[in-house]
Order: sequence, then structure tokens, then C-alpha cells
Amino acid sequence: MQLIELKGIHFGYDTYQAKVLDDLNLVVNHGECHCISGATGCGKSSLLHLIAGELCRPFEGEMMRHPALMVGLVMQDPNVQVLRQSVGAEIAFALENLGVPSNEMLDKVQQVLRRVGLYVSIDTPIDVLSLGQKYRLMLAAQLVFEPNLLLLDEPWTQLDNHGVQELYFVLKGLLRDGVSIVMVEHQPQAFGQIVSHLWQLERGKLVAGLYQPSGQHKQRLPTLAARGVDATEQRLLISPHRFQFSAGSALFRCTESLSVGAGEIVALVGDNGTGKSSFLKALAGMQADIGQLPFLVLGKRPKLGIYGANLCLLLQRPNRQLFEPTVLTEMQFSLRRFRLPLSRAERMLHQLSLSHLSMASPHKLSYGQQHIIALASLACLQPKVLLLDDPFAGLDSLHCDKVWQLLLQLRQRGCAILLTSHREVSYGDVDRIWYIESGYLTAIAAPTEQADAG
Repeated sequence: MQLIELKGIHFGYDTYQAKVLDDLNLVVNHGECHCISGATGCGKSSLLHLIAGELCRPFEGEMMRHPALMVGLVMQDPNVQVLRQSVGAEIAFALENLGVPSNEMLDKVQQVLRRVGLYVSIDTPIDVLSLGQKYRLMLAAQLVFEPNLLLLDEPWTQLDNHGVQELYFVLKGLLRDGVSIVMVEHQPQAFGQIVSHLWQLERGKLVAGLYQPSGQHKQRLPTLAARGVDATEQRLLISPHRFQFSAGSALFRCTESLSVGAGEIVALVGDNGTGKSSFLKALAGMQADIGQLPFLVLGKRPKLGIYGANLCLLLQRPNRQLFEPTVLTEMQFSLRRFRLPLSRAERMLHQLSLSHLSMASPHKLSYGQQHIIALASLACLQPKVLLLDDPFAGLDSLHCDKVWQLLLQLRQRGCAILLTSHREVSYGDVDRIWYIESGYLTAIAAPTEQADAG
């Protein structure tokens, strides 16, 4: 049974960008799984929104839908879909609109929470969930009304490895039940065994795709001493502590002293919901309800506004850091604020091969493009400390490489960088790795350090 067919679709946002969809064709039948890859900003998310009927601008071409088509969509940033304040109310929203009797709702809500691996109370406030947990919540909110076509925007990016494995089995069961799936994904190999149609979105058209290696090509820099960086200058000092909110139990405990020195890149690795984002915000002095912690950042107790351009934080939701009308003015905003050369903005866009976006609105860019623009705006300041919350989210391998080269340049200048990830990071990519696991924050020695210790 054919659920939906797109024929000769043309769609674009404004005159500063080429059409993102240009003579695009796609047919989705009952029980098929389509995976669409493509460069950051090529229009993959726009295609999902078109299928879901949510585009705010008209398109050209034909779209035929089966009369029984019911679509569920999980966006790349689940925060934009949140409608209620608690987990149970969010999932029950669709059931209320479908007229499901209230005495049947609780069982359906609890079943779908277990199905997506989100084991929290239905009374849990949504704002305490991590981004990965919110992605699971939005998936549950779609599955509860039993759609026959499910659209997913880059699930691998938002979920840790355990979450991806759980999602894999959920999707496998849906396909077995005849539900169709269209997902956008930079890492199609993660779901390769269930994908029936693999596409590459290129120049506005879908072409049959092949799995491409997803590795990033990174180079280690010389040692700190060889770079002329004072390895004894500690930019971040973290003493033993319990990390917890005032009215809650500890997210994790740290029983050793940790530090990040000038010219070092340290990765903080942990699953969704372990407290990585809150930890970075606490270091920047902007995490509410966390209490006094034994942290020193640039020799001072963390407090919002005291570091000027010397400390920068990239949030996990890049759109919360973008507010200017064009990409160029966004890049220049903080430069102007701290009286730094505005020319740095144009040089940075040129370096990242993003000059063509200089007059585009940052609010109309893809999630990945917003991420790289937000990071580039911070990098222009050449800070002494850079805190990055999942900096490679939503980026294809080419843009990941560009971001990595940018971080290496900042490290060469002596910037101390702490970045988070919910996946393993190679010792060849960073100087040191911290883990949040089983309720503890610990530093694991690199293999060379372990050998020296032996």
C-alpha cells in the first residue's frame, strides 16, 4: 500500500539560498524504512517537515497522501515540540485530541514510556530531562497515537549508544507491525539492518545512496611544550564534590581533583541524563539551584558575567544563542561588544566555507548549521576557556572536520577546551578523558600515562 508520493517537489526559503528541494521525487510504501543522508544544511529536515505537512511556505509539485495516513514526527531538537510541563501530560496530549477515554490513558502512557526506554515517573517535569531523554519523550508522544508513518530527524545525534540500541529494536518492531519509517541520519550504518531504502540528498534531489565511512580525520598537535604553551597554567580546577540540585539526590560524585590546563582539550563522556550539560553550565556560573561548588575557573569562583570574552559556553541548543537578523551580524555581535576586530567574523566564515550564508537569517538555518555558527561566533573571541556541549551534533563528516581543525587552532593559541559527548572519544583526539559513569566523575589515564605509571 502506498502511503505517500512526492513528485517534482521544489521548495526554497529565501533569495539568499538556493532551493533546498529541486525536482525531488519519493514514494513510501507500507512497512518500508527509508534513510536519507546528506550534507549539513542540504534540506533533509525541510523534507521531513514537508512530508508531515508542517512547512510554513508553499512548495511546487505534487504530494499524494493515502486517506488513512497518520504521521508522527520527532524533530532534531525535541524542545521545540514540548507542549506540556510534565512527562505524562505531554504524552497524553495526543490521546486527549483523539478522544481516548481518560481511564484508558494511564496504561497507554506507561506502556509507551517503557517501549522507548524512558523510565521516569509520569509526574516528572520535562525541564529536568536531558536532551536525549526529551528525544525519547517525543518519540513516546508520537508512538502513543499509533501513526502508520514515523519521521525521525537524526536520532543518533541525540541518543547515547544504549538509547540507539533501544530505538533500533523499537523501530524493528514497528516495521514488523507494518509502520513505515523515514529517518534523516548522518550515521545510517547505525540502523543499516532495518533500512530498506538508502538515499543521499544532493542538490535538492534524492539519489540512491551508499554507506560512507563516518570517521573524522583528525591530527594530534605536538606536545604542550613543543607548542610553546605553559602546561602548568591551570584554567579549570575542580575539587572533590557532590554534584546535585538543591532539592534532589546527587547526579554524580567526584572524589578526586581534576583540572584542564592551557592548550588542553579534555572530553567529558557520559550517557544521556548523567549531568554533563548541567556541569558545564555550573562551570560557566549559569546553572541555577546547584549551590556553591569547589570550582575555580581562571582563578575565580564561577559567576555569570565576570569573565568577559575569556570564557565561552556553547549550549546544546544552539538556537538559544542566536538572535541577530543575519549570520554576519550574529558573528560580529560579541566582537563589537568586547571591542574586538569585526574582520574576524568574515575571516572565520571564509575559513569554514560558510561565506555564502553571511546574509542569511541564522534562525532559518538547519540545526547543524546553527550549531557551527554559534561555535564560530565564540571562536572569533579567541577565549582562554571554551566549554562545548556536544559540539559535533548535527554535523556531517566534512563539517565535523572543519570544527575539529578550528578547535586545534584554538588549542594552539593556548585555549583550554572542555567538550562533552555521550559516546566514546579516542585518546588520539583529545589530551584527556573524564567519564561520568555509575554515579561518579573520574579521569581515566591515557594509555601512555598508564604505561609510564607501570
